[in-house]
Amino acid sequence: MKIAIVGGGIGGLAAALALIQAGFTVTVYERSAQLIDQGAGITLAPNATRVLYHLGLGPALEETAVTPPHTEYRHYRTGAVIMRMMTKDFRALYGAPYLRLHRWDLQHAMITRLSRVAPSALRLACHVERLGSRSADVELRFADGRVETADIVVAADGIRSSIREALFNSAPPVFSGFVAWRGLVDTSNLPPRLCESAVAFGQGRHINRYLVRRGELLNFVAVAHRERWEAEGWNIPAPLDEFLDEFASFDEGTRTVISQPVLGQVFKWGLFGRPWLEQWSSGRIVLLGDAAHPMLPFLGQGAANALEDAMILARCLTAESTPEKAFMLYLQTRGPRVQTATEQAARRGRRYLGEPNADSLKGNEPGAEYAYDAVAGPLGA
Repeated sequence: MKIAIVGGGIGGLAAALALIQAGFTVTVYERSAQLIDQGAGITLAPNATRVLYHLGLGPALEETAVTPPHTEYRHYRTGAVIMRMMTKDFRALYGAPYLRLHRWDLQHAMITRLSRVAPSALRLACHVERLGSRSADVELRFADGRVETADIVVAADGIRSSIREALFNSAPPVFSGFVAWRGLVDTSNLPPRLCESAVAFGQGRHINRYLVRRGELLNFVAVAHRERWEAEGWNIPAPLDEFLDEFASFDEGTRTVISQPVLGQVFKWGLFGRPWLEQWSSGRIVLLGDAAHPMLPFLGQGAANALEDAMILARCLTAESTPEKAFMLYLQTRGPRVQTATEQAARRGRRYLGEPNADSLKGNEPGAEYAYDAVAGPLGA
């Protein structure tokens, strides 16, 4: 079976690796001419790393990953510790580690692995403009006029998926009431006491910071409540002075960290939710990751759920006799879990709105989601 994947992000690359491992012929079509470092961190809980290790990526990730001994939740103004969450032995508890990485280190490891197992699978500068699902295959029409076919198409084209819109004409995104900034800081410019994992929060704002790339960089993501919406793009530069003014009431240590982003660069975007899709496939086309179920970032499970999708989809296509049956099993397996996570992520964002206290953090500890096994767990449940 020939499978086309639209999108070369984390979800698309994971799907390619899982499907190739399952014995399928795969081509990944990425519209960008070059996959580049976007300068961001990513947290991967055991439910995510379980999939990555199964796909052969463990050694590459461990070369750069950081596992913090603990994360502290602190009062935004005083810096006082409200709750300290210790990092447990997640390998012993769940059979897979908890890792924090530079996002590019993860993506580069996936690209390198894909080039080894299927050297010609990734095709850059391939903009899929339109899909036509037929009874026995799917026709892909590209912006340059080319036409190709595949037995099925996996749409992993992200949160603003044009394929999702074309298939389902879904309702427009809804502004969540939050905007976010992100940046990276060179830890060689920071005092050792500030090179740590911490979340400072209160009065509608919070800043999460953590080490990545062997501790050489500190990633931060800052979020503030807003009544009016901002643009949704991931790579929109923001004025540094505007960002620092927004968080001027935070403690001295936090202000020191965020005042020193690499090259003075911070990026700002609006956080949007989208209505839940009851259907993830149409004919021989199926959605995966953010294209199927966009998720606000407050749970730290967006990328993890894309990785789970990739593993479950490959297993369903192996287990069922037709793509249509496989897609039904895929949705049956993934839908309830992902919908719960999506709703939980939206609720968690509201915890940071009031005066910071321990009561508002109840439920932030790792839960059953870490034990989820996309590699060997039951399908259809």
